[in-house]
Amino acid sequence: MRSAQDLASANIKLLTLPAIYSAVKRIVDDPASSAMELARLISNDPAMTARLLKLVNSAFWGFGGRIESVSRSVTLLGMIQVHDLVLANSVGSVFAGLDPARVDVAKFWRGSVFRALAATELARQSGLADTGRVFTQGLLSDIGHMILYQEVPALAARASESARGRPWELARLERELIGCDFAQVGGALADAWNLPRSFGAAIANQNDPERAGSHTLEAALLHLAGKLAESRSPDCSVTDCVARIAPFAWGSIGLDADRVPEILAAVEPNLSATIELFRPPNARVLPLRPQQRLRA
Repeated sequence: MRSAQDLASANIKLLTLPAIYSAVKRIVDDPASSAMELARLISNDPAMTARLLKLVNSAFWGFGGRIESVSRSVTLLGMIQVHDLVLANSVGSVFAGLDPARVDVAKFWRGSVFRALAATELARQSGLADTGRVFTQGLLSDIGHMILYQEVPALAARASESARGRPWELARLERELIGCDFAQVGGALADAWNLPRSFGAAIANQNDPERAGSHTLEAALLHLAGKLAESRSPDCSVTDCVARIAPFAWGSIGLDADRVPEILAAVEPNLSATIELFRPPNARVLPLRPQQRLRA
């Protein structure tokens, strides 16, 4: 049996975030730093500058007018939001490095973006602030499966096959077969990356959001987004998946299951465009051992 921390530690050298993110995080974490310092740092990275400006000028973000400078972007968004956008872009580069021999990369990325959009839409309909952070947490919420596919592929495949038609059982089966589930592994990886505490707590507890302490709201959003993602499976109906949503999660955000059709209707039309928006310009290949292909 393996622990979530052991599995995350075994992969931390392979699953690394780009240097630009670490530099951004150092500035954001420093109480003596300024927005101008952050703007100068990003401006020194032409690729990140281009991608940040593309994001803030997209329909996804919804600003009016044309934003042509990083300094203006930082002023409008704030340092925390810029941090989360850089992180979201950095996650894309990690996803691009998945070995296609082990996982259907396109399907995995599409599912992760769906979770991010669903969590964001839930937050918007609930009138909650900080939807940028919710988006990035949603994008990372299934990342634990990336590690399971790499470290324990046979057991991960067995759990996935056993959960076919009843995806709400997957986490329990992973705990029985592996010793931990994808959410716990994802939370451990977020902590190993030294992401803000809310990321690890929300991701790790998305299956049981009431256990997330001061981050139950974020965990509830990820729980709901995950169940909506499960409902897109051809062998699981929306009704069955929604019925497995923890009542605590609905109560935490002040919505109920009647809103599901509206949420799905808002997410699906934006899925392909958002996938392209956050797709990394260059894919790096991780040096992984050849293994069987697994379903995402």
